[in-house]
Amino acid sequence: SHSKTPLFNACESGNINIVKCLIENGAYLGKESKHGKTALLIACENGHEDVVKYLVEQGANVNKNDDWFWETPLFKACENGDENIVRYLIEHGADINKK
Repeated sequence: SHSKTPLFNACESGNINIVKCLIENGAYLGKESKHGKTALLIACENGHEDVVKYLVEQGANVNKNDDWFWETPLFKACENGDENIVRYLIEHGADINKK
C-alpha cells in the first residue's frame, strides 16, 4: 500500500472521470505517498495514458521521482513499454537522462 488517497486510487484504476472530478474539487497534484510516489507516477506505473495526459495538463511534475527506487514517470513508462506515454512525457519536458 502507498498510503492511498482517493486520487491515488483513481490513478491506479485509470478512471479518468473520477480523476477529473477529484482534481476539479481540490485534490492536490503534488501529494506524495509515504514512498514519494505522485499521482502521475502511479498513473504511469499502471499504463493509463489518458490519466497521464490529464495530470500533465493540470501541471503534474513530469520529473518527480519516488523516494524508494528514485524512479520517474518516464522510467516507469519505459519499463512498461508504454510508447505513447513515453513520447508524451518527453514532449512535455521529461528528462531522459534522469533515472
